[in-house]
Amino acid sequence: MKTNVTRAAAMAASAGFAAMALSVSCTKDRVALPDTDGGAAGSVTVRASIAGYYGDDHSAGAGNAVRDLQACIFEDGRMTGIFDNLSMSGGSCDLAIDGHSGTLYMLANTDGLIDLAALQAEEISETEWLRTTVAMKDGAPADFFSGSVSLDGMDKSQTRIPLSLRRGMARFDLKFNTAGKAEVYRVTLRNAAESVFLFPVSGQYSPEDVSRKDYSAEFREQPLTADTEGVLHVYEQSTGNRVVISVDAVIDGKTEVLTKELEEPLKRNTIYTLTLRKDTIDVSLEVSFDEWEPGSDTELMP
Repeated sequence: MKTNVTRAAAMAASAGFAAMALSVSCTKDRVALPDTDGGAAGSVTVRASIAGYYGDDHSAGAGNAVRDLQACIFEDGRMTGIFDNLSMSGGSCDLAIDGHSGTLYMLANTDGLIDLAALQAEEISETEWLRTTVAMKDGAPADFFSGSVSLDGMDKSQTRIPLSLRRGMARFDLKFNTAGKAEVYRVTLRNAAESVFLFPVSGQYSPEDVSRKDYSAEFREQPLTADTEGVLHVYEQSTGNRVVISVDAVIDGKTEVLTKELEEPLKRNTIYTLTLRKDTIDVSLEVSFDEWEPGSDTELMP
């Protein structure tokens, strides 16, 4: 089964995910801490902000739009506190907590997907929480963010604690490096994962029971002819199940379907660049990986 998105949807997603530095501001009543050192009572504030895509420190747009922001604290393996209906104002999210204990988890854009109150009522363990998965929403990957910070062991004098929210998806950009005329009509990830872990799981990029199907962005009405960001957004995922990136294009009047099986996992919050080439010998599609560290390049031949 194949799921398609229109050019308009893809371009909206590109604008929606390209930006990096917007922070969210949430207000919550602060709880005074006991005076442990003879000074005035204070408060501990966690400041959350949205991380940029790995390797992209200059992207711009409205990609950090936050519709829903919530948080919870786990102590000794149990969910002991929930912060919901957090309001946004200004350039940061300052969430007041009552001490340096446990781990604080924060989520954005998980409305309709993650119900913290229900999970707390079910007495979910922290181990189970860390393997919670996010499914597709309205037939597409959800544009969620997540982040956490361990409060245990922090010095009591540390009253402002940073927390970074990162996207659960990877982004594909398209670049052209052709001398002649080239038009792209479709970009597809074959055998794309339909769910992802809410938080990164060390050494595992997809749930064991993940379902897969082809996921495409269509540009039939207005083919792509210039470099374009965010042509496709997909969940972080393992690629051991013949996950293939495919580009349907017409180059100098000749129809080409360029494919490449991906050998490395697709990582969350990372940009992958598809480069369409044409030289005197052949046409190729090059996939590069933009991360904090230089990634590898791969090439496919038609």
